[in-house]
Amino acid sequence: MGLFRRTKNTHKPLLRQIIDLVPRWMLARCTDQHKSDKGCSRYKTYDQFVALSFGQLNKCYTLSDISSGIGVFQTFIGDLDLTQSPAKSTMSDGNKKRTYKVFETLYSRLLTHYKGILSKQHKSHIIKEIEGRTIKLIDSTTISLCLSMFDWAKFRTAKGGLKIHTCWDDTPMSFS
Repeated sequence: MGLFRRTKNTHKPLLRQIIDLVPRWMLARCTDQHKSDKGCSRYKTYDQFVALSFGQLNKCYTLSDISSGIGVFQTFIGDLDLTQSPAKSTMSDGNKKRTYKVFETLYSRLLTHYKGILSKQHKSHIIKEIEGRTIKLIDSTTISLCLSMFDWAKFRTAKGGLKIHTCWDDTPMSFS
């Protein structure tokens, strides 16, 4: 699998392209090792992996957000290699019954799997493109707060929040 040799337009949703970075055989081995599909007829470990990845990447706050987000288009469901959009009760049952260790093992194996590829790309053309240029990193995040305790942090009608903007400017400094 050529991690850094992908064409820009693959006619697949971005989520599908990210999921394709996880080899299906690796997820199957983790599933077999932890027997996480035992007793499951429809909502398999792969389905839960797709649903959780979708929720994480789209900043979903509830299982309902995930379910309705995946179920927007029937073609999107097919593109993700799912048979149907998982219901929130099905996802809830899967989260209760399935151990987190299957995903912990998958994460460890992915690190080992891609370590060789990433170490070869350490000083790749991407780094050469920015060599000698000023780098400015900008990030923002929202921290949820309880509105009854922090009434000054009104974010939504029933929720408090704090927005943090971070900027790191790597401009070379000269001392005279």
